[in-house]
Amino acid sequence: MPISPQEKKYLKNKHKGGNNNSKGNIYESFYTIYCIALFMNSHITQLDSVYFTSQLEECFVDDLLIEESNTAHRIYHQIKDVKNLSWQTKQLKHDFERQMDISSEMGENFELKLVHSNSPTMVTPIPEEIVSSTSVSFFPAEKSLNQLILSYPPFKNAIQNITVLGEAKDDELLGIAEAILGVWTGLEQKNISLKAISDEVKRIGKGLINIKTYPNIQIADSSQEILRRFDLCFYTCGNNLHWHTSNQKLSGKIIWTPEIEQKLENVQPSDLWELIELLS
Repeated sequence: MPISPQEKKYLKNKHKGGNNNSKGNIYESFYTIYCIALFMNSHITQLDSVYFTSQLEECFVDDLLIEESNTAHRIYHQIKDVKNLSWQTKQLKHDFERQMDISSEMGENFELKLVHSNSPTMVTPIPEEIVSSTSVSFFPAEKSLNQLILSYPPFKNAIQNITVLGEAKDDELLGIAEAILGVWTGLEQKNISLKAISDEVKRIGKGLINIKTYPNIQIADSSQEILRRFDLCFYTCGNNLHWHTSNQKLSGKIIWTPEIEQKLENVQPSDLWELIELLS
């Protein structure tokens, strides 16, 4: 059944309310960062095939849409940080029913997801009318990304999994999460690919934010020759050059930039210690 004029008015007001709800927007943004990290990890070689859109117009389940272009799979999210949330809250069940009807009529490959910060018992079981297309997920409402990292292991693991080496300290994880959040909130949030998000994180990070979606840096042959001249072993990982001496007694890493490379070639170190000083 097509969307009626009365429903269009309802959706317009719903959309306006979603844009103006600052508390809800923070919760939605934190959850979106979580999803971005999850999909970056699972689609590491297909970043240009996953798209994110927030606050969909003329949709009943409208907070976040994640679409995989390769499979045309669409995940509609309603993201609720509401006390005592239930399927009777503000036409929630009706909205899911209507979205299911519309997406089914359009022949979409879709699923609906309710994300909430309440006890699961408030939103389970899922009503029979929508259970075939609907799932429910808990996500805690925290005031900061740092609190999420410290208190919610799934969020921490999601960020950890997109670090270059798969392990990082909490402050580095926070830097990555904040960079992704900064990019997401600064974009129009309409049909944004994971690749666009990754590229922008790399641009604003200026080498200080290192995630595994980046291609490994390329080191000029002339610079590699200098490194090998003193029997230094090295490899690249994302933006970083990792090195160690042949006896493995000394090691380190450095964010490799064109400026570092130019300095190395200009100085032309005369011994191992001068080289290590340049790499420190």
